[in-house]
Amino acid sequence: MAVVKWIGYGLLGLVVTVAAGVGIALAVFDWNDARGFIARQASKALNREVTIDGDLNVRLGDPLRIRVEGLRVANAEWSDDKTMAELRVLDLQLRPWPLLRGDFEFPEIRLSGPKLLLEKNREGAANWDFGGPDPRKEAAKETVKPEDRSDLPIIETLVVEEGRLRFRDPIRKIDIDSGINTAVGGNGDQEVRLDGKGDFAGKPFTLTAAGGSLEYLRDDPKPYPLRVETAIGKTRGKIEGSIAEPVKLQGVDLSVDLRGDDLADVFPILGIPVPTTRPYAISGHLGREGDVWRFEGLNGKVGESDLSGQVAVDLGGERPRITGDLTSRKLAAIDLAGFIGASPEGRGDYPTKGRERIIPATEVPLEKLRTADMDVKFRGEHVEAPFSTLDDLDARAKLENGRLVLDPLSLGVGGGRVAGTAVLDGGRKTPALDVNLDVRQIKLARLFRETAFAQEMGGTASGRIQLKGQGSTVANILGASDGKLGVAVDGGRITSYAVKGLKTNILETLGVVLSGDKPLPFNCLVADVTVKNGLVESRALVLDTPETLVTADGTINLRSEAMDMTVLGRAKSPQIFATHVPVHVRGTLGAPDIGVNATESAARGAAAVALGVLLTPLASVLPFLDPGSDEQPHCGELVRNARSPSNANTGSSGAGKGREAAPSGSPSGKSQ
Repeated sequence: MAVVKWIGYGLLGLVVTVAAGVGIALAVFDWNDARGFIARQASKALNREVTIDGDLNVRLGDPLRIRVEGLRVANAEWSDDKTMAELRVLDLQLRPWPLLRGDFEFPEIRLSGPKLLLEKNREGAANWDFGGPDPRKEAAKETVKPEDRSDLPIIETLVVEEGRLRFRDPIRKIDIDSGINTAVGGNGDQEVRLDGKGDFAGKPFTLTAAGGSLEYLRDDPKPYPLRVETAIGKTRGKIEGSIAEPVKLQGVDLSVDLRGDDLADVFPILGIPVPTTRPYAISGHLGREGDVWRFEGLNGKVGESDLSGQVAVDLGGERPRITGDLTSRKLAAIDLAGFIGASPEGRGDYPTKGRERIIPATEVPLEKLRTADMDVKFRGEHVEAPFSTLDDLDARAKLENGRLVLDPLSLGVGGGRVAGTAVLDGGRKTPALDVNLDVRQIKLARLFRETAFAQEMGGTASGRIQLKGQGSTVANILGASDGKLGVAVDGGRITSYAVKGLKTNILETLGVVLSGDKPLPFNCLVADVTVKNGLVESRALVLDTPETLVTADGTINLRSEAMDMTVLGRAKSPQIFATHVPVHVRGTLGAPDIGVNATESAARGAAAVALGVLLTPLASVLPFLDPGSDEQPHCGELVRNARSPSNANTGSSGAGKGREAAPSGSPSGKSQ
């Protein structure tokens, strides 16, 4: 037994001696000699070159004190910047004994001058992807990946000095260059704070974030409190609430307040395709289930329109998928201008030579159409236009692979509806638009019911719009479009205010009789035009009043917005003051020029053409507009009379009254 005891004493003495020797060796060891070895091991682990340019120092004790200077990690080969991460000085304290049970406890971590660049290229590759799949690396990654907040290392104090973080994503047009002033944590009630500022897509960016202490983050079972305020340009966001499991982002319970000048500005931030809008302020509750983020209880205003409902974003697929159900109890029509490429502020988008064009030249937002998929329902209960309160709007927007389909698209107008489908295909090399809309039973008196001249308007309008085109802008699409448009207004009245703006002699020239301030009645107004390569050409443009039949012929160029129309009135019975000289409409849609050439004869202006011949094109309008229904008896009679062989040379009015006398100088009523 004595031998055993002395052997034990000897082994103990050997261990103490070795430990003392190792301690002395470590204490006097020049750690700079190990920089190359440590850097090489780190380079192998990251599959990226790691270098330590400065001193490496380790001071033994409890805690261990480690200081590293000049640490750099190389960037991906495709990047223009050679360095992904660099650190001027890292000072950390580490308790050695918890390492024996696999725990990391840091009394203090201090980072001086850290710089981190996170970026993607145009193919979507990220510089934080450090190489291809390696089973050993994946296993190691899973080993160190925390399962919940209790697996996080204990950090009692964290200090960041003169930090800089940059994130670039050219696909989403994001470029954040933010300075991080402080990020401090500690025990007790002390907060973790993060203050950053910089640029986001060329706009000033600020961020202030605060949460519970790092100890609270790791050890407290209660939800982790979080408060974030950020500003990007004029966009302001505030998030406040808690997250039950911050590591996995589970149990998200956050209130969100978002406001700014234009909702389209959130696209680079959130990747949600939104058109240009007026100033907005919306709030709601943000939660998360798996890969789906839900924004519920949404409430606020966009321009003059209120907005409520819910939106969800599913990040589990190849592209984000957005679903939503939104409602506006009071919808201002001007707030929808951004959906057709116009400015909701009312400013022209296509100025030229001092004049503003009517058709907006807004670029089709291909990046928005191709970034995410979408299925959103929207209902406007009451739609307010500048001239009237419309009825309602019902739409469903589906976006798949850049192809946007609005079906249904239905707007209640004057007791009737404009309904159909619209398709904007942004998945093609050149965007294409396909619109098919029916206009049914719109009563003009009801449409203008809230205006000063509501009692002076009348008639029922029906029609159809069929249009296809392609181009990079709204103007280019219409300027290259094909299709047909038609409308028939039956038994109508036009307010005297609308015709007072015209020159009286022009109306007299057309044979239109005014009765003081009384509305101008008409039996039927029919417009049937074709569109080919952006050129609108009339097939039939007819206004049938009790005394006169007014016809028009000509073209409108949607590419240049130039008009070239000739309007002529034909009396149903002899008129003393009617000269029957053609009226010319020139200029552009935004600046029409209406005039009369007094030297032009009636025959030269085609006034001698028989009424039946002029009405013949209307025979093709009936199946297109269906004006022969009970709601449009006058237009139906006008079209039927146009089909009658007895009118081929003499013609008749839509009301069946009177015949047109052949003008003098025109034999047999035929044109010269």
